[in-house]
Amino acid sequence: MSAMKRTLYGLLAAATLYGLASGADLVERIVARVNDRLITQTEFDKRVDNMTKAQQPPKDRGQTRLDALDDLIKEKLLAERARELSVSATDTEVDEALQRVKAQYNLNTDAEFDAALSQSGMTRDDLKAQLKDTITLQKVVGRDVTSHLDITEDMLRLEYERQKEKLYAVPEQAHVFEIVARFDKSDFGGRERAAQRISDAQAKIKAGTAFSDVAKEYSEGKTRDRGGDLGTVFKGELLPVLDAGVFSDPPAEYPAPVIQPTSITLFRVAERKPSGFKPFNDVKEEIRKKINDELYDKRFAEYVAKLRREAFVKIYDAELAKLEQAAEKEKEKDKDKEKEKKS
Repeated sequence: MSAMKRTLYGLLAAATLYGLASGADLVERIVARVNDRLITQTEFDKRVDNMTKAQQPPKDRGQTRLDALDDLIKEKLLAERARELSVSATDTEVDEALQRVKAQYNLNTDAEFDAALSQSGMTRDDLKAQLKDTITLQKVVGRDVTSHLDITEDMLRLEYERQKEKLYAVPEQAHVFEIVARFDKSDFGGRERAAQRISDAQAKIKAGTAFSDVAKEYSEGKTRDRGGDLGTVFKGELLPVLDAGVFSDPPAEYPAPVIQPTSITLFRVAERKPSGFKPFNDVKEEIRKKINDELYDKRFAEYVAKLRREAFVKIYDAELAKLEQAAEKEKEKDKDKEKEKKS
């Protein structure tokens, strides 16, 4: 499968909303009816095929067919609502969306774009029709759902307090510099020389030479050329034995050298900061997006459920009807379990 063809499968899964069935549509099998809108076998099979190609990993085919039916019913309901509201996408909006699609898939010329569409069995007019329907659907949802999502400052602060230990904790930190002396663990003499190297470095620092200058002269670590600068280090980030040295208790700018099987490390610990939490204002928009997404999912599900209750929906495909009945029973069981947990 070509790269162009793969990239356009997402477009093929976009909403394809039809109006009243034409005379030609009436001669083919009808899968379901939503008020006066029909879901034809061709339309349904195409949606199942597109969803199957996009799945990673593949789902059970029965579930895929049920998901395809559910999506198509939602689209018919929203199309009906768009007609009630006299909502539609403008030509300008469709053209702008078309240009965004071209840019997203790096299709720089019209020839490349048309070739990619052709490989996916589409024309530019087909895509424009899909984009127009999708934009119209988004306008309906924006008017009836998104515009009613009211997220207050109190909601944001409450979520921050509820989640800050889990999501926004910041461990103790410090700006750390190091001088490393290395030796072979089987070479006792090498260990003694490494210890003397660290001792000489300490003496120079005590005499007033800058730690960074001493590190450039004495260190055998990877940070030597940077004057031993490790940057900001968070507690728990280093090996336990090094971590204990850096974050010693009580705090010390020059903690005792840390001895490991093949090295001795002298640290300078500057700008040590206690543990805490990311400030509310720093994560406020992140929390807003999280709440908005969760609230949107809930409100949209309620909105579509209401539209469906008020509509005439008939599923003519016997297998799909059975699958949906079974799915509804499972939903009711889940609701009962949730009620039991809360009681």
